[in-house]
Amino acid sequence: MMTLRSLGLGMLALGFLVLPARADDKDKKVVVDLPGPIDSLEDLQDSGRMLFTMADANKDGQISQQEAIDAGNLLVGGYFFRADKDGNGSVSREEAKESRDAFLAQRPLLRVIVQRAQAKDPKVTAATRDAQQGAMSLLDTNNDGQIQAPEVKQAVQTTVQSVYAVADTNRDGQMSPSEVNAAVAGAVRSAVQAMYQKADTDGNGQLSQAEYDKAIIEPANTIFLVLDANNDGQLSLQEIQAAERVLASQIRKLNLPEPANSPRNLIESGRTPAQAAPVPSFTPAGVRPAQPQPAPQPQPAPQPRQ
Repeated sequence: MMTLRSLGLGMLALGFLVLPARADDKDKKVVVDLPGPIDSLEDLQDSGRMLFTMADANKDGQISQQEAIDAGNLLVGGYFFRADKDGNGSVSREEAKESRDAFLAQRPLLRVIVQRAQAKDPKVTAATRDAQQGAMSLLDTNNDGQIQAPEVKQAVQTTVQSVYAVADTNRDGQMSPSEVNAAVAGAVRSAVQAMYQKADTDGNGQLSQAEYDKAIIEPANTIFLVLDANNDGQLSLQEIQAAERVLASQIRKLNLPEPANSPRNLIESGRTPAQAAPVPSFTPAGVRPAQPQPAPQPQPAPQPRQ
């Protein structure tokens, strides 16, 4: 049976998510508003369709295993080459750590959460270390302490094949949008089942109140440790407000202003793209760019004959 980690890697390798069409009622529209550039369910659906279309190289409305592998190689390979600072085709543990640190440096809120949680709870530090070692072991098939490009490609191929073995329910070697949606739903259900089984410590198939409380309390304790900036075991109003300010600042960074040359702004303003912003020329080498034609000069009106 495919593990949750393999399924998660598969979804990452496939690099797309297709959601069901937006259901609009004649009298009302149901819109889920999310902060940031993707600020509605329709935006999320459009993003999923765009990623699906990008992966669907032959435009047949389905994603073959090879198309998924190609998309996964582009997605995972981009991270690999970013981590491979010396360009030798291998990523060492040090390069992997440097890439992770750079990732966190670009996301201050996530960095603060990770650092505080690790500093205050040895279990979090151990879990993070185990996850990193597990990912390294999963990719480092020859156990040399480094990850080579062929190992990354093999991991992508193996993971995609594992996903297709489960998610390709009609066994045609293709993933249709409906199968992608069903795979996402199955992944969510599997994650919920795994969480339930972890919480059911006595394994009797039931959650007692004590087990339920423990499952809720442990994540809450981690959040408490993150918010308790001065480590006094108390949450002051100032600490809560500081956390709110950090969260609000991160959400504001997600909100991107609509550019002046967006189709909507161009239509509303009546300007051309060149009037709204400079338009660069991508003329191929050796081809002379077209010269703008001078505007015709107004001709003098003919004089009436005497």
